[in-house]
Amino acid sequence: MPVTITEIATVRTGSRVRVISLDGEPWHTTAAPVIRELGIAEDDIVEAPALAADLEAAERVAARERALAVLGYRERSVAELRRKVLDDGYPSGIVDDVIADLVRVGIVDDARFAEAFVRSLSVGKKLGRRRIERELELKGISPEVAAASLLEYCDPEDAPQRLLEAAQRLVRKGDRVDLLASRLVRKGYGAGEAFAAARETLAAMASDDDGFDVT
Repeated sequence: MPVTITEIATVRTGSRVRVISLDGEPWHTTAAPVIRELGIAEDDIVEAPALAADLEAAERVAARERALAVLGYRERSVAELRRKVLDDGYPSGIVDDVIADLVRVGIVDDARFAEAFVRSLSVGKKLGRRRIERELELKGISPEVAAASLLEYCDPEDAPQRLLEAAQRLVRKGDRVDLLASRLVRKGYGAGEAFAAARETLAAMASDDDGFDVT
């Protein structure tokens, strides 16, 4: 039975999510690129089953294109990529299928992502293990994958040296132990080790610059 597309509503300003209403009732949520691809508009007379089939086919193509576009900026974890594509209004089942296919062919790989992410945070930003663990959790990385990546780049034997390097990087002229230590704690280091590293760093610099306070 023919029905009328009475509204194609934007969820909020700037959003790609669109809600299609048929005969005055909300019927299907999709993404703006799908609407453009199918060329449907308000007041169109359609057959609901045929429209549903067309939407699903277009959504699979558009969701994959969106996922690849997101990955074009930088590598993402599975969970992060899923959130980004879902936020555009694509159905969860289609998003899951698209991402599963990208994982299958190796375009998305949580282990590879976690390794690069941990290397960047540990070697590049000198973050502590606790902070890195929190960041991995926020990215949706499983505990098993996180543990493997941390083992390679956050070896406990290297922790004291990484902590001292972080302290040397964060220290400021006229610094105090408590201020430097607090910055180290925010970087993910334990309070005790942060205070010890702050004292050592400031003491080493005090001999060269009387402006440092090691109290």
